Amino acid sequence: MPATGTVWTHDIADPGTTDRAILGGKGAGLAEMVALGLPVPPAFVIGTPCGREHRATGALPASLRAEVDARIAALEAAAGRRFGDDADPLLVSVRSGAPVSMPGMMDTILNVGLTRAAAAQMSDARFATSSLERLLDGFARTVRGIGSGIVEDALLDLPPGAGAQERCDTLLGLIEQESGAPFPDARGQLTEAIAAVFSSWDSRRAKAYRRHKGIDDELGTAVVVQLMVFGNRDDRSGSGVGFTRDPSTGAAGAFGDFLFRAQGEDVVSGEHDTEPLTVIGERLPDVHAQLLDVFALLEQDARDLCDVEFTIESGRLHVLQTRVGQRSGRAAVRLAVELCDAGLIDRAEAIGRVDDEQLAAARAPVFADEHPEDVVLARGLAASPGAVVGLAAFDAGRAQALGDEGHDVILVRPTTSPVDLPGVIASVGVVTGRGGRTSHAAVVARGMGRAAVCGVGEVRVAADGRSAEVEGVPVTEGDVLSVDGDRGVVARGAAPRTPAEEDETLRRFMEWRAEAG
Repeated sequence: MPATGTVWTHDIADPGTTDRAILGGKGAGLAEMVALGLPVPPAFVIGTPCGREHRATGALPASLRAEVDARIAALEAAAGRRFGDDADPLLVSVRSGAPVSMPGMMDTILNVGLTRAAAAQMSDARFATSSLERLLDGFARTVRGIGSGIVEDALLDLPPGAGAQERCDTLLGLIEQESGAPFPDARGQLTEAIAAVFSSWDSRRAKAYRRHKGIDDELGTAVVVQLMVFGNRDDRSGSGVGFTRDPSTGAAGAFGDFLFRAQGEDVVSGEHDTEPLTVIGERLPDVHAQLLDVFALLEQDARDLCDVEFTIESGRLHVLQTRVGQRSGRAAVRLAVELCDAGLIDRAEAIGRVDDEQLAAARAPVFADEHPEDVVLARGLAASPGAVVGLAAFDAGRAQALGDEGHDVILVRPTTSPVDLPGVIASVGVVTGRGGRTSHAAVVARGMGRAAVCGVGEVRVAADGRSAEVEGVPVTEGDVLSVDGDRGVVARGAAPRTPAEEDETLRRFMEWRAEAG
């Protein structure tokens, strides 16, 4: 490491590495988990000062290269593999990590360091081509900025029956053709990925999220470079996202989504039908028991609901992230009261943990009755609570336009991604065809107090974006829909609402607020 000057990087295993303002939330969470003795893959953080330097100059600092090389050498020593080796390469993930949680708003690149030559030498061809395809697809879109439409069109042009190897060949050619430079070697991949993740701090979706949440643009993001573990390795591998309690209701008990033979982006993208965490207990009971112990320890340490990302590789658990979890208004009230009753926080802190927007959501009207079957359009997962009525819209731009005209809007999509954020902000409710309770749509909706029903089945949006079919039933822009985020129901028309009952937990919380003045 350089003897003088700015130190840009930090090892998460360094006991003195704790400052969230420098490490970002992801890096600080990793450091905390290492200190707790949890199974965290080795990693280092390129701190927010480097992110702000990159933002100001448009380039990475010249002195960063030597630091990154030294940190990569430490990862190589820990893993017993070499970065850039064709025979047995060390691969890393490159992830964003702002000081304030911004779920899904910035970029991640997985499998960095894998090359075509290295993939060709791996004994498991399915694993090798799957991992290379994920890297190339992410590199094309995120690092080289090739539009998703261009990438998708190129892949769709392949002949029927084309496999992962053909898709990799197409992506390699597309990267060079569209960006004017070939896909780089391992070191080049890492350098470009770091710069791209820093740049994602100023993406349109990240800026929109910060404006909505009142987050300072000047904070900047850190970058986490972590040894890859592979949920797509074999049948005893998978990836998941879990919460230490139900983020919609606040009820105790592990809650989340999991996919076998998958990497983390598969779980949160909403593109796949996930399974509950109990599926791990059925196939890998010892790992499931270990995961529940991890959840309990993290909640006790944070004194709050935690959002946890993890991967299982060949039956071995690895914890990749922890942060305080986004929760609905109702969950916020319940958690504040129950954590206070448990002695983990005092009454003043409990009151301070529920903001006015969350309290309003907790006291918002609910649908009076079960929805008659003849008006039910679809049923899915109750992903974010609430009872809302609005006009159907099928893309983010139209949702914004209708919202600007003063209408309440229901955004209906096959699934949502960060590019749909402006439409989510403009809407009162969200409906998705695919995705689980930890998908992008569900997490963002809960954090923004939007009702959401996910996984309702096939949603096919017309080319002009003005109509759709939901499980074969036509819906037109402007149709009135009711979204019941408590029951997981989407109904036609404006269902009647009634004031929410003030349960014992809410009553106690309101008494505490009144007593505190």
